Amino acid sequence: MESRKRTVKKKKHHANPSPNQKKKPQKQEQSKKSQQKRKRRRKGKSKKALIEAQKRRKKQKRKYLLFEFLGAIAITSILVLLMSVFLFSLPKVEGYSMVSTLRDGDRVYVNKIGKLKTFELVYVQIPGTKEKEVRRIIGMPGQKVTYKNDQLQIDGQDREEKFIFDEKQTSQENGRLYTDDFSIFTLTGSSEIPEGKYLVLGDNRPYSVDSRQYGLIDQKDIIGVVEMRILPLHLLQSF
Repeated sequence: MESRKRTVKKKKHHANPSPNQKKKPQKQEQSKKSQQKRKRRRKGKSKKALIEAQKRRKKQKRKYLLFEFLGAIAITSILVLLMSVFLFSLPKVEGYSMVSTLRDGDRVYVNKIGKLKTFELVYVQIPGTKEKEVRRIIGMPGQKVTYKNDQLQIDGQDREEKFIFDEKQTSQENGRLYTDDFSIFTLTGSSEIPEGKYLVLGDNRPYSVDSRQYGLIDQKDIIGVVEMRILPLHLLQSF
């Protein structure tokens, strides 16, 4: 009987776990929870790091795009500047010598490598001054030019000036000449225009200051050919 009681007590003793054994699973659970928290923190930190890295990349891209844009503008500006020095210019018309073809304040496109021809509009440096103006070529090197009774003659042949037809007609109806009589001989003492020289007149003949006052223009003083009026936009026109 005593031996049985002892065995029962032993069994009971083994059946009831010690307090240390109860603590172990609690510690394991706590350690698991702490590990999970660490993982969450790491994930949170990694997400933040990714977001910050993406933000940095976006900022860098914006900077690169901005630099590229500014670089493109700078290169374009330099190219336009170089082209304007050698190929074209966009001067503003000043005064009323070219009325009614061009008016004061008009902006024109000048081709610096354009071909010089009779009746072509040109942008010229006025001899002995710093002024630059638009005028029309009437006489080329080697030509004989005369005006008589409002009729232009080049090398003895009558030439029509369609660009001032209405103005001439109005002036003649009022009993006046639109272009006063003159010739190359009266201007220069030569029978024809010398080599490298050009006779240029304004279209507003009664009021224009041109080769009749300051003489023939040297070829080097012709900046370029006026090919278009670009401003004002509603009067956009090619010549």
